[in-house]
Amino acid sequence: MKLTFSKKILVLALTVFTGILVLDIVLGNLLINRISSINGRVDQLNTSSQKREKDLVLTDFIANSAAERDQLASYFVGAGNAQTVDFTKYLETLAKEAGVTEKKTLNYQSVTGLESSVNVSAIEYHFSVSGRWTNIFSFLQLIENLPKVLVLNNVSLSVASEAVSLNEIRAGVRVWSLDLDFSVVNLKN
Repeated sequence: MKLTFSKKILVLALTVFTGILVLDIVLGNLLINRISSINGRVDQLNTSSQKREKDLVLTDFIANSAAERDQLASYFVGAGNAQTVDFTKYLETLAKEAGVTEKKTLNYQSVTGLESSVNVSAIEYHFSVSGRWTNIFSFLQLIENLPKVLVLNNVSLSVASEAVSLNEIRAGVRVWSLDLDFSVVNLKN
């Protein structure tokens, strides 16, 4: 069978078309794979840059919030026995400033609702003070206005049977007694 010129051109055209079609499919797949790889890298770079941006924002926030963190830390009795002793001395100073005589005990207990907390506990103070009514009331106001997180558990006022001095007995001054139980939040080590 003899091929005519038009049939030869048709076979050549089909062969070229098939070759171009095969090359198109192969190159198209390579191009799609390459685009997919580039998109994956772009997503990786975007995720990495967003993480770096978040880290920078967090670092700036931490650096700029030093005053707020110090203020927040001032609301709690600091970690360690030295901080507890300092706070106890502060309470004793308040009692002296108010002009009352005091007896105290303290012990540690879990904060209600935070028994399993690894960050905070409570120090429970039992104060018994005696003195004039104005002094007792001044001391109670000082305790109420403490800058630490404070929970008043019990307050009991009564007239004491003892007088502070002989002059007060002659003047008819009554000696009051205040039993006060309160807790402050203590940061753990």
